[in-house]
Amino acid sequence: MNAILKFFIGLLAVAAIGVAATTMKTVPGSSRSASVALQEKAEQVLIANDRVRASVIMDGQKAIINGAAPDAAARQALIDRVAASAGPGGLVAGGVTAVDATRLLVSAPAPRAEPFIFIAEREGGVLSLSGHVPDQETRDSIYRLAPDLFPETEISGVLEIADGAPVSAQSWLNAAASSLRALSHLRKGVAEANDEDFSISGEAEDETRAAAARTLLTDLPEGLNGTADIVIRKPPASIEEIISLAEEETLSDEAPTPDAPPPATEIAPVQPETIEAEQTAAPENDCARRLQSAIDARRIGFTSARADIDNPSRDQLRTVAGIFSDCPASVRLAITGHTDSSGNAARNRQLSGYRADAVRAFLVSVGAPADRITARGAGSSEPIASNRTPEGRERNRRIDIEVITEE
Repeated sequence: MNAILKFFIGLLAVAAIGVAATTMKTVPGSSRSASVALQEKAEQVLIANDRVRASVIMDGQKAIINGAAPDAAARQALIDRVAASAGPGGLVAGGVTAVDATRLLVSAPAPRAEPFIFIAEREGGVLSLSGHVPDQETRDSIYRLAPDLFPETEISGVLEIADGAPVSAQSWLNAAASSLRALSHLRKGVAEANDEDFSISGEAEDETRAAAARTLLTDLPEGLNGTADIVIRKPPASIEEIISLAEEETLSDEAPTPDAPPPATEIAPVQPETIEAEQTAAPENDCARRLQSAIDARRIGFTSARADIDNPSRDQLRTVAGIFSDCPASVRLAITGHTDSSGNAARNRQLSGYRADAVRAFLVSVGAPADRITARGAGSSEPIASNRTPEGRERNRRIDIEVITEE
């Protein structure tokens, strides 16, 4: 082998060793090893700074930071600390030579929620979400999961991002997802979280579904508690069944009081000329206006603390059903039952649901199209007056029927 060939073979060997030394993490002094060490030091800076939510990766000796800081001062302070995380060595002695913070944004911190509450309520073809979530990713995940678990269900409500979750965002999301899955086994019910306590209550059609829901609430992430209060109850098939179910409950919270006004009060009837003028409008709008006039003509009344609709209200609902039956398919009715705040909140919600179901069942029984009517109970959660006076409580005990015209 001549000298020139030996020279080139030696040169190739040196080059191979150099490449290995710059790419292998385990070789002391290699660029890869130095980059890993720099990232570890930069991550320690991030962990020590609880005002900024960020992550860092190293590209050689350049640190790239992603995340959000509460203000410009906190952002700059983090950049300076990452730059100095491995000392001032730079290119010669090793260290961070540059910081790319173009994706480190200034964002105001989320408000703190105390207690940290999450509520999902399923009733009458509607799933209502409210309360708090720890971050945007969690909120997006819940909004994606809900339609999958509750197909052909209207999803309503807003979830607010807030600090104060009792566990990590991922653990909290896992528990919230379990409670939603449990709720999907129920005919109607509520999944709630209050700090570390998750619970579900409601009605299942059979024990198999109830057991599935209970199981999901017993296997929550560490640090969280789960409870279930589920009864077996098939959906009522008639208004008589709804009334019977309501009368099984102890609903003394709505017992009439001597100083309370009567449950149903008359209001001024709609003038004939008003109806005549409305009939010149488009069919959907004309129908919606006539429906609303019939609904507003009188408050729907019930017998004491029961779901038994009084006779004048039955006559009114027959009128509503007759108008509604002639409406285009784009017109729908959404019935919501309400109570005052007296007594047990869960029973209030249950009674309001029974009453909304009773109104819907009566409308259907006299010819209204069932597929265009939804019903739900809001309990005492949506007052329109103060619950501190008998008059205010009377106003809050009501049935709202909303006329919805789809575009």
